[in-house]
Amino acid sequence: MLSSIKERRDRDEEGFTLIELMVVVLIIAILLAIAIPTFLGARNGANARAAQSDLRNALTAEDTNWTNNQAFAADLSSLESSLTWVSVAPTAGNNVVAVPGDSNQAVILGAFSKDGNCYYVLQSNDPGTLSSGASASFTGYEQVPQSSSACPVPGAFTSVSSMTYNQSGKASANPQTTSAVGTTWYGSW
Repeated sequence: MLSSIKERRDRDEEGFTLIELMVVVLIIAILLAIAIPTFLGARNGANARAAQSDLRNALTAEDTNWTNNQAFAADLSSLESSLTWVSVAPTAGNNVVAVPGDSNQAVILGAFSKDGNCYYVLQSNDPGTLSSGASASFTGYEQVPQSSSACPVPGAFTSVSSMTYNQSGKASANPQTTSAVGTTWYGSW
C-alpha cells in the first residue's frame, strides 16, 4: 500500500485544463445569476414586512389610546417606545407618522420601507355610516410607490363619511386628504 501511495506522489500532476476551469466558472456564474435576484427579492420583501410591522405596532398603540381616551393621537411614544413618532415625512427605520382626523375618531399612520414604498393604515372608529350605507368604523390599508427617500405626510382630514369602502376588496375611499395618500384603500396590503 505504501508503494502505491509513493507511486502516486511521484507522478507528475498535470492540473486542470483551461476548458475545465471555464466550465467551473460558467457554473458559478449561472448559480449567481439565479441566487442574486432571489436574494434581492427576499430582502425587499423583508423590508416591506418590517415597515408593515411598525405600522401594526403603531396601530395597536393607537387602539390602546382609543380605548383609554376615546381619541387618536399624533405621538404615542409613551405607549410604543420602540417606534420613532415623527410629524414630518417618515424615512426608513422605525419612523411612523400619525395624522388624526375626523374629530380624533380616525387616524392615518404612515411608514417608509427600504423597498421604496410608503405604507399607510387608516383606522376609523367613527360611529356613523358612509355614503354607501356601510359602517364608518373600519381599517384600510394602502401601499404607494415612492421615488424619494421619505413618504409624504398625509394631510389632515375632517370626515370619513364621504368614503365608499368594501372590506372584501378594493374600494374608493377619499378621506379628504391631500394627494400625498391615494384614494383607494384595501382590506389588506
